[in-house]
Amino acid sequence: MAPPIPPQAGEPGPAAEPAQPAFERAGAGAGAYRRPLRAGDIASGPFLLSAMERRLWKDNVEIVLTPTEWTLVKLLMEREGEGLSRDDILNAVWGRHYVGDLKIVDVNIRRIRQKIEIKPSDPKHIETLWGYGYRWNRSGDQ
Repeated sequence: MAPPIPPQAGEPGPAAEPAQPAFERAGAGAGAYRRPLRAGDIASGPFLLSAMERRLWKDNVEIVLTPTEWTLVKLLMEREGEGLSRDDILNAVWGRHYVGDLKIVDVNIRRIRQKIEIKPSDPKHIETLWGYGYRWNRSGDQ
């Protein structure tokens, strides 16, 4: 294969076009890269949630979630630091007219923790508020 022909004087070459970085540095010395935030994105600690793409990344690694899990994570991240009751979560994710067991919230939280926490039995990002519900904690020291 022949090498590419360089552009002639005055012709714009590939270097003349501004490069759009796919990812930007997440932090000095962090070694991780994160794409620039877009409208609808939510960033929290090591997490980036894209509303447009319906995807979640932790430390630039995609975490595959079901549609229900994604909706639940989005709700928690949007209301970061705020305690949400099981009823609030149930109404927001499953709808006010959901007929079934309230434990569906706990089951989905457990599944999400299995996917996002380093040690699911000692969660840092989704905190349990005993007797009430859950809270998203940005500064999960992991």
